[in-house]
Amino acid sequence: MTVFALIPLLPLLGFFVIAFGGNRLGEVSHRIGIPAVGLSAALSFVAFYYVAVAGPISIPLYTLIDVGAVSVAVDLYIDQLTVLLLLLVTVGSFVVHVYSSSYMIGDPRYRRFFAVIGLFTFAMVLLVMSNNLLVTYMCWEVMGICSYLLISHWAHRESAAKAATKAFLVNAVADVGLGFGVIFTLATYGTLNIQEILAAVPSMAGSDINLLGWLGFEWLIERNTLITFCLLSGALGKSAQFPLHIWLPFAMEAPTPISALIHAATMVNAGPFLLARMSPLVLSAPSAMAVIAIVGMTTAVYGGLVALTQSDIKKSLAYSTISHIGFMIFACGVGAFVAAIFHLLAHGFLKGFLFLSTGNALESASAHGHAKSSGRVSGSLAAGALLLALIPAVVIFSGPYEQMWTAHQTPAAQVAFFFLALATVFLTGMYIFRAVSSLFGHQVGNSGVLPNLFAPAYLAGVGVLVAAVGCLLVFVWTWFAAFLGPALGAQPPLAAGPAFSPWLVAALLAAVAGWGFARQFQPSPTFAGAWTKMAYVALLNRLYVDEIFDAFVVGPFIRFCDWLQGTIETLGLDNLIQTTARVVMVLSNWLWTVLEVRGLDRGLGGGADSSVALSRWLWRVVDLRGDAMVEGLGRASDETGEMLQRIEPRTLQHHLLVVVFWLMLAIALSYWLIL
Repeated sequence: MTVFALIPLLPLLGFFVIAFGGNRLGEVSHRIGIPAVGLSAALSFVAFYYVAVAGPISIPLYTLIDVGAVSVAVDLYIDQLTVLLLLLVTVGSFVVHVYSSSYMIGDPRYRRFFAVIGLFTFAMVLLVMSNNLLVTYMCWEVMGICSYLLISHWAHRESAAKAATKAFLVNAVADVGLGFGVIFTLATYGTLNIQEILAAVPSMAGSDINLLGWLGFEWLIERNTLITFCLLSGALGKSAQFPLHIWLPFAMEAPTPISALIHAATMVNAGPFLLARMSPLVLSAPSAMAVIAIVGMTTAVYGGLVALTQSDIKKSLAYSTISHIGFMIFACGVGAFVAAIFHLLAHGFLKGFLFLSTGNALESASAHGHAKSSGRVSGSLAAGALLLALIPAVVIFSGPYEQMWTAHQTPAAQVAFFFLALATVFLTGMYIFRAVSSLFGHQVGNSGVLPNLFAPAYLAGVGVLVAAVGCLLVFVWTWFAAFLGPALGAQPPLAAGPAFSPWLVAALLAAVAGWGFARQFQPSPTFAGAWTKMAYVALLNRLYVDEIFDAFVVGPFIRFCDWLQGTIETLGLDNLIQTTARVVMVLSNWLWTVLEVRGLDRGLGGGADSSVALSRWLWRVVDLRGDAMVEGLGRASDETGEMLQRIEPRTLQHHLLVVVFWLMLAIALSYWLIL
């Protein structure tokens, strides 16, 4: 089934055609990018059907590196996990391409925009399909470069340029750990083929490595644990996990389609996907799983709290993405890989829709002239917000969907998972009340009519919706867990859970508590106390994480660089260059005095004197009046000797200039290599 190799190849071909097609493409570049990604999406659906019927597909393409025991082959592997991610990436990218064809009209970099998002799509698709860890790492880095180019698309804005630089640097630092993970994997397993690595994971259980052996110390760590930590390092950057989440909110400086592409179809999903792809390796490292779970839990709670206070809707969506990706990482940390991928797909499609519709919604609100209504939120709106807040608790903690929260092996992880789910429900209740009060608590135009969310018709609609969603979840989750399970690490059997459990009561109480907290402390002079104001300001400023980074990471690093430039470069490199220049000057003088002056000068002078003497001898020996030809030869010899004497200084200057030119070129090249 080599035809499936066209899935990553088509976006790449679209990139090359657009990038090197010349300016004549202009604002018709989308006519190349959209069909390329559209065909890739169509082939993804075909691959999904083929895998569902016949099982995984392995497509060997060619060997990139074959040196000794190291062999890097560009092979594709399409299993259940791959096809699900392919649907998300290709369909999401196709929608973004279509949306951008209208959104970016009139942009002076229209052709460049479509070329880069085509390359971005290719990198994510190949990352998902790759069966080689080094090729995966290469695609990982290409995505980082593309994100820099896309976030800085409007580089004439200083904020966009700074946001792109921050995203690139944060990801570059995190990717160093992933690069070491590739090296440790090769040293441990002797191969970079992902399927071979996963098959050999049990054989390496208990194998240790001494990290400080080269220093004469002993620090033993299990090899699988070390590799898992390196994988987590890459996920921290690409998936914006705390504390390396700081780049994602500022990435909103990119055009809206890019925000949808980064948040929904690519980039941030790379971290959960990598952990799920290497799930047998992750399951073999319990201590690393604990760290992954803690990082994900911290990120989920932090992102949810900060999202509550953001007034910019795109920033709010960004921190919502951070929270949800943290929840996926946490799910991977407790072994619930099926739940993590299910959440990834649902969040990807929903967040893509939200980002692409945000601009239109804001434009519509501005056109209708929304204005704040006086007074607090009405009782019917508050009741409707409470009803909406209870829906996530009912959906998440009842019926078959509850199995997502128990898809792990240790009781401690199960308890942690439940409490994090309760915290999520609590924050959801707060967020829903805030969203309802901000949207429906405003007059629409001049009508002044507020919708009654607690009306009988609305309640009936909500009841039908809850029933439909419940039935859909029963069917979808049962099929999804059975379909995806074989592609992941060992999963415990999923027993049928009861439709009603004590955890459902706790979830409903958490939703009511979140709703009540948001209603009681709705910002107003009457109810806002001093401590709530302090908490609100702290969350509004993102708990000052960026300021802490500036004070303890960025500032010291800049000062270190200044010191390095002042002490190392000035005292070391400059002196080296000056010494080299002096040596070159001495060498030039020696060449001038020894080779040029004493050698070439004497040679040319001797040749000229010999020519003059020969011509005089011929003049004396041969009769001047006897042979005109000899006379002419004598005169020509005299003229030749005189000409050589005249051009001698210019010849020396020419040679000297040639020597000096090449010496200066050598100095410049040496300086460039040292820097």
